[in-house]
Amino acid sequence: MEEKTGKIQRRTQSSSARSLHDNDTSQSDHIPLDLTIQILSRLPAKSVGRFRSVSKLWSTITTSQDFINSFPTWSLAWRPSVLLAFYIGNILFVFSSRLNKISPFTCVGSYQHTKPNYGCYRRFDYLRGLILLQGTKQLVIWNPTVNRFLTLPEPEGTKDNNSNYLGGILGYDHIDGKYIVLRVLRDSKICILTLGAQGKTSCRLITNGVPRHRSIIRFGECINGVMYYGATVDVGDGLLEHNIMCLDVRTEKFNQIKFPEGRSSWNYHMVTYEGRLALVETFNFPSIDIWTLTNGDRHEWTHNRFVLPLSEMELIRRKKQNFCGVSNAGELVFAPWVLSESFYILYFDPRRNSIREVSFEGIVGDELRSCYGFSKDYMDTIKVYPNHIESLMSF
Repeated sequence: MEEKTGKIQRRTQSSSARSLHDNDTSQSDHIPLDLTIQILSRLPAKSVGRFRSVSKLWSTITTSQDFINSFPTWSLAWRPSVLLAFYIGNILFVFSSRLNKISPFTCVGSYQHTKPNYGCYRRFDYLRGLILLQGTKQLVIWNPTVNRFLTLPEPEGTKDNNSNYLGGILGYDHIDGKYIVLRVLRDSKICILTLGAQGKTSCRLITNGVPRHRSIIRFGECINGVMYYGATVDVGDGLLEHNIMCLDVRTEKFNQIKFPEGRSSWNYHMVTYEGRLALVETFNFPSIDIWTLTNGDRHEWTHNRFVLPLSEMELIRRKKQNFCGVSNAGELVFAPWVLSESFYILYFDPRRNSIREVSFEGIVGDELRSCYGFSKDYMDTIKVYPNHIESLMSF
C-alpha cells in the first residue's frame, strides 16, 4: 500500500521570525527560511525538541503556535503510525509502529499514571495526536508524544451542585487552530472547553436553543468543527427519542439527526468515513454494517453490508475482535480486546473487499515481565489508535 504524502504550505513569516532571520547571517547565507521550516516540519517530535537549542531562529519557529498547530498535519503526511496503550498496575505503557508497514512495535514510554483516580475508563477519544481519557470521576487530556497529562477543570458553578455529567467529546476548531472538549451537563447545558497554549483553558456555557437531552457517552465524533453525539431527547408528553445531536461550535447552532430507520443507538460506533459521519455495527462479526450520512437535514443514510473474507479457522480465531476505528486510507481496523504474547491488527478495505493482517511478536517480552513482575499468561485490555500522529501541544 502506498503511503500518503502531503504538501507543505508556504506560510507568511512572522515578524519575530523575520527579525531573527535577518540577524542570523549564518542561517540566511545557507538555508532560506521557508526551506528551514520545511526541514523542521519533517523531523520527529523528539528531534524538534532537541533542535530548539540550535539557534534562536529554530527555537522561534518550532515554538510558534502556527508551527505547533500545523505539525500534526505534517506528521500525518510523513510519519503516521499505530499506537498501542495498556496498563500494568498503575503503569501506562505506550507502543507505536509505522502505519502500513510491517515493522515491530517499539516502546514509546511508560508513565506512572494512577488509574484508580479516574475510576472506570469508559471512553478513549483520539484526535490529532491528543487522547481524551474519561472515566467516572475525571476527564484528562493526554499527549503521548510529549508525555503530558492535563486534568480538565470542572465547569464553573457546577462542582458542588451535582449537575455535572462527565461525558465529553474531543474536537478541533480548524479555523482557530484549537482543541475543544464538549461536555453535556445533566440540566442540558452545554460546556465548550477550549484548550489553549501551556494548558490554559477557557469554558463557555451554551444554554439558549439547547433541547432537553442526555448524552450517550459511547457515541461522539467531530468533523470539520461540528460535534456529533448520540443522545436521549425529551420530545414532550413524556416521550423520548434516540437521536444524534450535532452542534456547530462556532455558530452554537443545534440540529438533530434521526438514526437510520428501524435502528437504535446502542450497537454502533460513530466514526468519520470517507469524510462523512458514519455508524459502524460489528455486532454480527464478520458481517459489518456501515450507515453513511448523506443528508443531515433530510435524515438520509446509505447502508452497506460487508462480510470479511475469512476462512472458517480464521473465524474461530477472530471471535474476540474489537473495532478500533477507520484508518486514513479508509480501512476498517480490528484488533484483539486483550494483550497477549503475540499481537495482530486486521485491516479491511470495503472498497476492494480485501483484508490484510499485520502480526507482531514479543510485545510483552521477558524484560518487561521481569521488570514489572507479571506472569507470562498476564493479559490486560488494550486500546489501539490506528491513526496516531505526533503533536507538539504542551500543557
